[in-house]
Amino acid sequence: MILYVFVYLAVFAISTFMAYIFQKMHRNVRIRGFSVGGKYAGGILYCTFGCIFLLPIIAMFGLRYGIGTDYFNYENIYNALHSVNFVQYWKGLTLGRTYFYVEPGYYLLNRVFPNYRYLLWGIGILIFALFWLSVKNFKNRIKYGFALFIFLCIQYIFSQNVMRYSIALGFILLAYEALTEEKNVKFFILVLLAALFHKTSLCCIAMFFLKEYKNKEVNRLRNILLFGCILLFPFISNFLFHFVGNLSIFQRYFSTTQYYKAEIINIGWKWLLHIAPVILPLILFCRKEIFDKGDTSVLFRICIMEIPFRMLGLYNTWYTRLARYPQIAQVIFIPLVIEKIENRKKRRLLYLYYFIWYTIYSVYYAIVNDQCDSLPYVWIFSR
Repeated sequence: MILYVFVYLAVFAISTFMAYIFQKMHRNVRIRGFSVGGKYAGGILYCTFGCIFLLPIIAMFGLRYGIGTDYFNYENIYNALHSVNFVQYWKGLTLGRTYFYVEPGYYLLNRVFPNYRYLLWGIGILIFALFWLSVKNFKNRIKYGFALFIFLCIQYIFSQNVMRYSIALGFILLAYEALTEEKNVKFFILVLLAALFHKTSLCCIAMFFLKEYKNKEVNRLRNILLFGCILLFPFISNFLFHFVGNLSIFQRYFSTTQYYKAEIINIGWKWLLHIAPVILPLILFCRKEIFDKGDTSVLFRICIMEIPFRMLGLYNTWYTRLARYPQIAQVIFIPLVIEKIENRKKRRLLYLYYFIWYTIYSVYYAIVNDQCDSLPYVWIFSR
């Protein structure tokens, strides 16, 4: 099975190189409306060119067949929703009908595309367009190829399984970028857009309070509360479950057996292996680079929120996917911190370390977490 993973890793490597070329073009080629032109026209052209450069990885998403545990479920959802008007959809949603129980944003995608194959292509393009928009303002501060490599290793195979959630994660990553620039209204709009594809995105509203404040005392109090909540999470989690379970929008997650919270927590520390290899090297060797600027310190606080989110998996393994909300911040955070390191040797060693780590992480996810449901790769022409 390890050999099958290299099909993905090979395309990841090609995409990483193409992202490097795209960044060079974006920096050096001055096309009116692309680099220095109108805001919206420039954004559209930027995403269009970016997705063209990533055609191999998008094609791998759009041309697959039967890849992922939910591939055929999503096909059934498409067949159920494509010809249904909004009133019929909403009625089916409120009644809890199986294939109608998706958020309005995903319903609209099913209405727009003429068949399921086009829908897959459309989702692939949307996911990577959101990635490009998230890194756009960092073009002179990070390496696009490295950021894309992280994104692919932690997100790509997962996106083939859980498409609604993956679209939501794209909007959340863009929301984090807005939060680093202190664009508060934009942050909330993007979180709400994410919730149109997966309502659990609303929990990311809590990330707003991790932003940088002008008052130093407020920042100090925020840090105390943040670390206090992380340390005390096992003790306050039952209260949080009770609170969220009483909100009508989330009640399905507490009334369905698949999502139901176990009353007794399963003690285990394996979940730390998702976090420690990523965060500890930076804390040990890059503390100055993390905290010398507001954007990286905000992203750091978001990243360590993966600790309580991972703990949720001790109640129900389904909840572990919620850890992807803080984890996705690594796509911007890691490249930003490493690029600030002045010592070239140290910077190169950290690049090498993270390339190795994320490769291992991708292989582990494909074989263990994904249970080889995406291996070997099958595309429509080989059926």
